[in-house]
Amino acid sequence: MAAQGIARFWKPVINVTDLDVGERFWCAVSGLKPMGRIHSGEFSVLDEEGRGDAGDDHWILLQRVPEGQVSVDGGTHLDFRVDDVALAQARIEEIGGAVLKPAGMFPDDEDPVLEWAVMADPFGNEFCIIRWPLD
Repeated sequence: MAAQGIARFWKPVINVTDLDVGERFWCAVSGLKPMGRIHSGEFSVLDEEGRGDAGDDHWILLQRVPEGQVSVDGGTHLDFRVDDVALAQARIEEIGGAVLKPAGMFPDDEDPVLEWAVMADPFGNEFCIIRWPLD
């Protein structure tokens, strides 16, 4: 039996400066298909043909970022789902992780889609912890 972790692996998020180029490249690599752009065209969901259900755990999210971005969310990272972002954030800090962006709502507090925080492992590698869907 596998040990229970703080979070469950959800998906890889690949930062690109051009969603069209990113879709062509990552679809060719992965065999996945573009299933649509979300949140004002900031993201593209790549999934198995016909499924289009980003709620499953077998998909890639392309995230459009500005040319040359190297700060928070500046590289490819992993997303993990959690039931309680604040608790997971605290537990990750206890084991040597760091908070890069404290828990907050995305895209904003007025119309949230998910709750998330940006974390780093002891080596500076970034990852996100996410509560989605919101209860």
